Amino acid sequence: MEEEKLQLKFDPRTIEHLGIKMYSQLPYALAELVANAYDAGADEVAIKLYDKDSTAKRIVVADNGDGMSYNEVKDNFLVIGRRRRDTDGSRENSKGRRITGKKGLGKLALFGIGKTITIQTTKAGETDKTEFVLDWDSILNEPSGTYYPTSKRIRKSNKDENGTIITLDNLSRVTDFDAKSTAVSLSKMFNFYGDDFKISISRNDEEPIMLTRELKYEGIKGEFEWDIQAIAANLEDDYSFKNQLKGKIISSKTPMKQDLRGITLFVNGRLANVPGFFGVSEAGHTFSYISGWIDADYLDEFEKDLISTDRQSISWDLPEAENLQKFLQKIVRFLVRDWSKKRKEAKENKNSDRAGVNIPEWYNKVPQEILPSLSKVIDKISDKPEIDDEDFSKVVHDIYDLIPPYTYFHYRLLHSSVQDAARSHYIDGDYYIAFQEALKRYKNAVKDKSEVTATEDLDIISKSFGKNKPLETTAKFKLRPNGQPFSTDTLDNIEEGQLALSRGVVQGGRNVLSHEEHRDLKTTGLFTEKDCLDLLSLLSHLFKRLDESQKRS
Repeated sequence: MEEEKLQLKFDPRTIEHLGIKMYSQLPYALAELVANAYDAGADEVAIKLYDKDSTAKRIVVADNGDGMSYNEVKDNFLVIGRRRRDTDGSRENSKGRRITGKKGLGKLALFGIGKTITIQTTKAGETDKTEFVLDWDSILNEPSGTYYPTSKRIRKSNKDENGTIITLDNLSRVTDFDAKSTAVSLSKMFNFYGDDFKISISRNDEEPIMLTRELKYEGIKGEFEWDIQAIAANLEDDYSFKNQLKGKIISSKTPMKQDLRGITLFVNGRLANVPGFFGVSEAGHTFSYISGWIDADYLDEFEKDLISTDRQSISWDLPEAENLQKFLQKIVRFLVRDWSKKRKEAKENKNSDRAGVNIPEWYNKVPQEILPSLSKVIDKISDKPEIDDEDFSKVVHDIYDLIPPYTYFHYRLLHSSVQDAARSHYIDGDYYIAFQEALKRYKNAVKDKSEVTATEDLDIISKSFGKNKPLETTAKFKLRPNGQPFSTDTLDNIEEGQLALSRGVVQGGRNVLSHEEHRDLKTTGLFTEKDCLDLLSLLSHLFKRLDESQKRS
């Protein structure tokens, strides 16, 4: 019985629209061939570009996939718009991969770059190869809507031979090929590279370029990286598929080229949405530094087709896609915040190395109302190219001396004994304890100098200070600058004042928290940092008087 001839049935206007007009750029057309090879279970795809003869440019794409029998070419490949998923219930190929093709239109992509397509395909176990030619001009000039490609059967030398070779001739391209730029562009359209699927591109049989996931980021001077699963897990959101998102985001030290910016969405290893930021418009400056990819394979499982035919975008207006977009926007906003934070920390660490000062630690130890102005000044001088490291270090050290850590503690010019007793607790934020420790230090110093025998705090103070008491605080100041003596009343008032102030401070610090927690004073504002500093200043005054005092004979 005579074998049924191969035929392509079509509407010429549909062919013209879906062929030439949909895929006029080389990488997009080649991407369809790569995807077909992947779906066919290939391990390797070799793309060969030839332009030695400018009048006879040629492209050859060969894979070692399953190939097709004559009947499969006739019944499947040459059927325009055939949905493989409608006839393949498993939706997996011979390698267990999820099928990426959907609409059966990828074959038409080749007409966007060449008018003559020769396909030779071989299926393992078959005795013959099938070779047929699709000619664009002949297809369009066929008024019946049925095209019979030239075809032949070729006897195989090895029955286990398999794969497909597609040759494109009569190209519309005028300029020579650029294998490297084509490889980079093509690398951005897939995310399933690995040992089980390799893609190479060569020009005029020169050393081939292997496509890798990293190739798409070539030229980016990386600075920070984020894992999408980690981000998604930490975001407070009940998006149903958050745990199925995978990917990596990188940032650069300098602004990226325009074509490297943005986050690409892949579905089952194929481009589903061109790089972008999913509708987030704020923080445009940050977006100049961000690139990466996200895998969302589950999008292929919805009944509705969420991916556009040219695989440039998701149909964001559909409910399933809208929910994803909202979650992706949360991821982007997190990246904006975290990038700014990491960038700030990196700059502070760099400035620390230049200045010899631990700037992040310094910033953590100055008052919050001072920090914005301080960091602004440091950033401004660090950005001046005319300031070398030595000058930068000198300026920073000068500012450090002017605005030291625990600035207010330093500014109060506290007595050395007060500082020593209170410092560690003040640094820990235990302001009431800091005051109490300084008060104990004062009480003990008074007792040691006066040598009174009392044990209670108020008794020690009352028996040490005051008119005719053991410690005379005005002993060194009997005379005015003109040599005349101060009045007795003036000196007695100062002595009584030392007693009254000391009693007041001791009384104010005694047993305040006998039934309360220290943190409650701080949290409620009943005893704040400023209260602590005010009382430490008062203790410093009392310590000064104590240092100046002499024991009465």
